[in-house]
Amino acid sequence: MDSSPLKPESIRHIPLTYTHTDSHNSALQLILTLKPEWRKSQETIEFVRFTDGITNTLLKAVNKLPELSERQVDREAVLLRAYGKGTDVLIDRERETLSHSLLARHGLAPPLLARFDNGLLYKFIEGSVCSPADLRRPEVWRGVARRLGEWHATLPISSISTEPGAPAPTTSLANGHAAGSGNGSGNSPPRSRSKRTASIEAIEKLTPTMPRPNIWTVMQKWILALPTSTPSERTRRDQLQKELEWLVKLFSSTTSKSFVFAHCDLLSGNVIIEPPTTPA
Repeated sequence: MDSSPLKPESIRHIPLTYTHTDSHNSALQLILTLKPEWRKSQETIEFVRFTDGITNTLLKAVNKLPELSERQVDREAVLLRAYGKGTDVLIDRERETLSHSLLARHGLAPPLLARFDNGLLYKFIEGSVCSPADLRRPEVWRGVARRLGEWHATLPISSISTEPGAPAPTTSLANGHAAGSGNGSGNSPPRSRSKRTASIEAIEKLTPTMPRPNIWTVMQKWILALPTSTPSERTRRDQLQKELEWLVKLFSSTTSKSFVFAHCDLLSGNVIIEPPTTPA
């Protein structure tokens, strides 16, 4: 199997935006663009909101046609995930899309159907969402461990990162740094933008044996996203910058195991228990 993920530009892009203040109508337009065959039955389209998301809005779009069973409706369902406002400062959304497409190609995530201006559309997975109590059940945590083992063993980290010693893509240096002033406007002056790029390059030079992005480049990105509109804010960011540079010098060359493709967000709500398979 080809281990390379789909490039973001090869994934269908729908030039529409999900709007929180007009949730139903904006979500409906996205779904009808993705599935134009649903236009004839708009009156049976419903959206189910999942409220457990911290950084995203997650909606399940279903078309409850009267001739379909509940199971058949779920098989045609689509998940709409809209990014939280300002979260692109902390989360590299392009890399997230690459990760999802790679997981889907290995059968470890639902197929990615399309991107839109502030989110993704992908197939719904049948099953029940875990509770914290569920994760204490041996059959569940063992299943989670087995699935994570598949992630670690089969997914090449090189597909979503830059190998040590290779020049980093120019887009990765700017990714998530538009909000250097803390307002998310993306209108930072050229001088501050070049300073941010230089800071990231400096951290990368201190970690030449590590794939990029890594813990140090991500922490650098977050520090550069802090607001600096007041003297106290600038002092705070400068102090954190000094601490980061000290930590990099102290720990960046620490001997470690090989890098693996990890999950890093194992909330109970991110674990789905699939229904038992029934013979055809």
